[in-house]
Amino acid sequence: MSDGDLREGRIRAAMAGHVGDESSARASLTSDDPPSRCLALGALERLNSLSAPELRTALNDPSASVRRRALEITARRSDVNARCCLTDSDPSVAEAAAFAVGEQLDSEAARALIEMAERHDDALCRESAVAALGVLASSSDVDGEAILGCLIGAMNDKAQIRRRSLLGLFQFDDPQAQKAMEEALVDTDRQVRSIAADLLGVVD
Repeated sequence: MSDGDLREGRIRAAMAGHVGDESSARASLTSDDPPSRCLALGALERLNSLSAPELRTALNDPSASVRRRALEITARRSDVNARCCLTDSDPSVAEAAAFAVGEQLDSEAARALIEMAERHDDALCRESAVAALGVLASSSDVDGEAILGCLIGAMNDKAQIRRRSLLGLFQFDDPQAQKAMEEALVDTDRQVRSIAADLLGVVD
């Protein structure tokens, strides 16, 4: 496929959602060009025509960029679960999946999120998992003790992860959570200290 053909295909896919051309958008879903498939997903979603089976197929696309785009859409839907991508081999996809799971309030993904927060090699994935756990912490359908333990453990991670963890810990009316937040008042990171002070209502 020539560069000109690629450009034309991408333009066609991008315009389809704005002009109501569902057939062109759907045809682009099977393009050999990953950017065209990404654009097709967005076009069909704009037209409220992206089916759950099509979205699930996109979550298993060979291209990481397509999987990420599919997860962005999945985060706003309730008919497709994002948790299947939490173990994706591409860290950027796994990170997007953790965000989507949090947006979906998918309590069944809590155990996988804890695993990601505690063990993933990529710091952005751990941060996204901790953020999602913070969202799920107030749900009655999750193991609150397990999430609490994970968030307390995350207070030994990188600064950006400690910041996210504090927001989750604030959801708990628990002495362990209170202690961890108080200890954050003397954290080595200024922003961590500031967040802890704001949450606890004390002067930093």
